[in-house]
Amino acid sequence: MSISEDRSSISEHHHHHHDVAHGRSHDYAEANKAYFNSSDLATELADHPVFVEFANTVGAALRDTYPFDPNSSTALDFACGTGLSTRSYAPYVKSVLGVDISQKMLDQYIRQAHAKGLADKMSCVCTELKGVEGELDGAKFDVVTCVMAYHHFGSVTEITSILVRFLKPNGMLVVVDIEAPSIPGKAPTDVNSLVVEGLQDLGHVAHKRGFKVTEMKELFEGAGLVSFDMKHLTHVKVEGKFEVDTFLAVGFRPVEK
Repeated sequence: MSISEDRSSISEHHHHHHDVAHGRSHDYAEANKAYFNSSDLATELADHPVFVEFANTVGAALRDTYPFDPNSSTALDFACGTGLSTRSYAPYVKSVLGVDISQKMLDQYIRQAHAKGLADKMSCVCTELKGVEGELDGAKFDVVTCVMAYHHFGSVTEITSILVRFLKPNGMLVVVDIEAPSIPGKAPTDVNSLVVEGLQDLGHVAHKRGFKVTEMKELFEGAGLVSFDMKHLTHVKVEGKFEVDTFLAVGFRPVEK
């Protein structure tokens, strides 16, 4: 599937990424697709004040981390959902391509892009990324983001390696997700235990306890990234649903000599 066919403008497409790790008995990709297509999250996420505030925090942190240029910077937002986080930095880039597994979520992404006057910068594409040559017509991006999705992936090692393939030399990968309770320098709390209890029976969530600094560092460096950094981002609480601490992790694709 070519870029010219599917990312030239906002269109009703979705991204389907299979969990292809060998020997994995549970297909998290299909579980997530079914869950998000059948739920009302697409509508709820569009204007929920907590999620909007969180997306704004993500956008501000991204702008503090990377010198976006609205005339030249290109971005890929993987597992973009309704585009809340995408929209938080879309005005500061030349273009951003969103990919997601749920058509229902991307329908909202498209509507919101038009409603916010960002359809000229935001596009989406339907493809199955496998990390092989020629995907997305070989496009490379200055920044690849993935916000609050890593805990859904069956193989984060595989996903990280795939995302790195889409970075330009010196391009930056940014992952925002749930902090494990044992983040160095942070006092142990019961906050994320609420997440653990709430996620145990959810078949679309693969990593129910968040991620440690050591885990993320190993993932990034194992995929060939350098200058790894990870910091606490913010605390997110939705009454009656979940309460988590979140992190922002970054790494850069080295320039080949």
